[in-house]
Amino acid sequence: MRTRAITESLNRGAGIGVVLLLLLASGAVAQQGVGSVEVKINSVLAADTNKGCDASLREIRHHLERLFHFSTYHLVRHEDRRTSFGKVVEFDLPGGRILQIQPLGMDGDMIQMELTLFQGDQPLMMTDFKIMNGGVLLVGGPRYEQGALIISIEPVAHAASPIQAAPISKPEP
Repeated sequence: MRTRAITESLNRGAGIGVVLLLLLASGAVAQQGVGSVEVKINSVLAADTNKGCDASLREIRHHLERLFHFSTYHLVRHEDRRTSFGKVVEFDLPGGRILQIQPLGMDGDMIQMELTLFQGDQPLMMTDFKIMNGGVLLVGGPRYEQGALIISIEPVAHAASPIQAAPISKPEP
């Protein structure tokens, strides 16, 4: 398993940071065959209330605990959306925040994406990144309720169904 973090620009002024890029899955999707991108978002409340980790977060639990050192991880909201390359998909996050994600294209088995996090009309963070198809990006911060909001972003590119051409028959001599 390979891990690679590629971020090109990041606005750190809002106390938000791209914390980790985990490459959990592999599988190249050819640029020509990509039909859509499914984006899964988990909004997680991380706090020190000694209540453990939600069972629904079991796939990323060890990453959360290793990176953030809170005693409680509670899933606040989960959303799945599907979009096409070049089109923006929007997610409503806890605390009145809005997350916009735009898949830009494929670079081998990496999905090129643009991410913008808003508080109302004000952008808090903008970044371009590449993530392995099926990987997970964890974004830590900002403060939320009695802890911090952690956003898990999982994009999966799906190949379009190829058009089946009818076999060409050769005339018999």
